[in-house]
Amino acid sequence: MIKISRISSPLKDKIKNLEECSQLSGDGVFEGKYSTSGSIIIRNKFLGELEADQVIVDENGEVDGTIKTSELIVNGKVNGKINCKSIIIMENGKVSGDVLYNKIAVFEGGTINVSGMKRLEEETDKVIDIVKKVGD
Repeated sequence: MIKISRISSPLKDKIKNLEECSQLSGDGVFEGKYSTSGSIIIRNKFLGELEADQVIVDENGEVDGTIKTSELIVNGKVNGKINCKSIIIMENGKVSGDVLYNKIAVFEGGTINVSGMKRLEEETDKVIDIVKKVGD
């Protein structure tokens, strides 16, 4: 089981598939592209492109680059181009760069310092009426 250091209980409840998620940790720097269909926890420095269903940046984690995800939870630092449906910025979280989002929540102490922030259009189902033609 993965232990999340110094992250409040609301965050622990949000982690999807805790036992099977990927994680980058240690004192090193990861540079490049990383893509997964599940969750990833960043506990060190990541430079590059990151794509996952859920991205969690731990208190010691730092991401500088591009993030595409359904859900981004930040308790560390994130800078770059962010495209996600949901962003949760925890007490120690810092987000900067260009942000495309649908929903956002910021806990007291979390900071946002962005150059551009745009809300994504919600996906809606299109309904088309089909009229039955009667032959002549």
